[in-house]
Amino acid sequence: MDELMIVSRLFPWMTWSYSLTRHAVIAREGNVLRLYRMPMLLRLDECCAEFFIEQLNRKGASA
Repeated sequence: MDELMIVSRLFPWMTWSYSLTRHAVIAREGNVLRLYRMPMLLRLDECCAEFFIEQLNRKGASA
């Protein structure tokens, strides 16, 4: 999960989402999709997965 946080900070224009059916975290950059394997902790708890995606997208973060 730390690596995904680093990637989200290096590429702030990416839009992040997740898919519980495919166990993947999805980064969108224009027409390009990058899939990352979802960590087990996020697979087990959908609320944690939503919170993590919000952090990747920097929702609620001060600029």
